[in-house]
Amino acid sequence: MHGTVQLRHTERGTPAARFTVMQVPRVRHDNSGRLAQYKPAEELDNAQLSCQFVIPSDEVWPAALADLGPDCPLGLWARGGDQLPQLTASAVAVTGNRNATEQAITRARAFATAVAEAGHTVTAILAYGVDSAAHRAAALAGRATLAVLPRGLDRAHLHDHAQLLSTVPATGGAVVSLYRPGTEASGATLRASATLLAALVRTVILIEALDHTEAAMHTAEVAADLNRPLLAPPATQDIRADGSARLLAEQRAILCPDPA
Repeated sequence: MHGTVQLRHTERGTPAARFTVMQVPRVRHDNSGRLAQYKPAEELDNAQLSCQFVIPSDEVWPAALADLGPDCPLGLWARGGDQLPQLTASAVAVTGNRNATEQAITRARAFATAVAEAGHTVTAILAYGVDSAAHRAAALAGRATLAVLPRGLDRAHLHDHAQLLSTVPATGGAVVSLYRPGTEASGATLRASATLLAALVRTVILIEALDHTEAAMHTAEVAADLNRPLLAPPATQDIRADGSARLLAEQRAILCPDPA
């Protein structure tokens, strides 16, 4: 390891050891010095009692994250991580406003059901509004979903979605997070998780989004930058979607009026 990290042979297969080996070149090039201060072994050993930590060298690592280039995360916390290759092979995000209108919820359910019944993995952030409606619609269609959490996997986001969180891996799906157990959600974690969501999927369907709806709009913007197809139903008088309308006007999104 060029004198940087020494590992006994028996340690090399452990998650902490694999992370440390992978971390070495990043430590060398981290001018801030933050990575050099990070000691993951004890934290990984404790956290993996409730969830799995996967890194890019693992077979289950989502290959699509390579599109993030230098912003690709060092690892992901996961429940149901063994299912990640199958789930991400045809993942489609269905996302939108947290404070969604009833018409948007109805539209989210219709699109999520169509996506699920076509054999794709409905993927969202498990938040209020459009995202949780999409998860529930896919579950009603008997399909596994993929959830991206903007906090540690020890608790749901939001807290009253605990039952929904537990049913995702229990029904063949997976839940992933950039953040260790115990981490609380914040504006920064929501934004980073929106980036992760966009990178994990093949396509993003933006049901209803206002320009100030940060997570949904950030997902859409990143998807467009990553050349993921971005689909948006048309705005109506009943659906508040000036963000979606702007992306359509800029030709960064494709009009998709019907789930079929």
